[in-house]
Amino acid sequence: MDWSKTKTIFIIVFAVLNVFLYSLYVNRFTELQRLEVLGETKIEDRLKNDGITYQKLPEIANASYVSGEGRIFGPELQKDLNDQEIRLLEDGSVVEAELKKPVSIKGEGDSLDFSEFLGKHVKGGTSYTLWKSNEKKREAVFFQQIGPYPIYFNANSTLVVNWNEDLEVTDYVQKMMDELVPSNEEKDLFPPIQAINALYSKGMLKTDSEITKVEMGYSPLVMLTQTQVFAPTWHIHVKLNDGATEDYFVNAVDGKILDKLPEQISGEDG
Repeated sequence: MDWSKTKTIFIIVFAVLNVFLYSLYVNRFTELQRLEVLGETKIEDRLKNDGITYQKLPEIANASYVSGEGRIFGPELQKDLNDQEIRLLEDGSVVEAELKKPVSIKGEGDSLDFSEFLGKHVKGGTSYTLWKSNEKKREAVFFQQIGPYPIYFNANSTLVVNWNEDLEVTDYVQKMMDELVPSNEEKDLFPPIQAINALYSKGMLKTDSEITKVEMGYSPLVMLTQTQVFAPTWHIHVKLNDGATEDYFVNAVDGKILDKLPEQISGEDG
């Protein structure tokens, strides 16, 4: 890898990104001022009055944008994974794999345990984390991570795994990002309580609901030629009083509520 050339490309990418982000900032400034005026105590009181509860919120004050390029797999993958039949699609950016001998994912009791499968049978498999599984379809969706943080619903960094009725993986489809590089400048993050309030102010949080999880990840921000840029993002998981669940995503830098990200699987949370 020509690191000097790669470094120059990323400098250009982040320079273009700064211009893009400034235009977003101008568009969002008025709305952010309106939300910040509410103050944390008032936000908490409003949530309490509507019976909306939440647990301890994460304390992550700043984070960087991250850029990367989609991995192109080559024919050497078949040699590395000789227990599988490998097909490379879309010029090598998509891996379709069928295991010659299915691999068990049976955990304790009725649980599923993908850890050994990911570690031994998927290239870079330990960099993926489970998003959702659907036992009726016998299918699970994994998101690639940036460090400990998942990349939510990015078409170029997912892993979809299928298994048989004996709880053995039979095949999977993989896409992966490469050379994920953070920008040099860290951004102050929109506090989680303000992200929750952004949802509340839009009427998106229902009364008597429980916010069971608030965690940070990344979401696709912009595509620049072959390079993608990802923004720090709050994922807010809500349990309604009828037992149903909803997931929301808020840009952690500017507080913008992201449009509903495309579901790739219907199922229970992983």
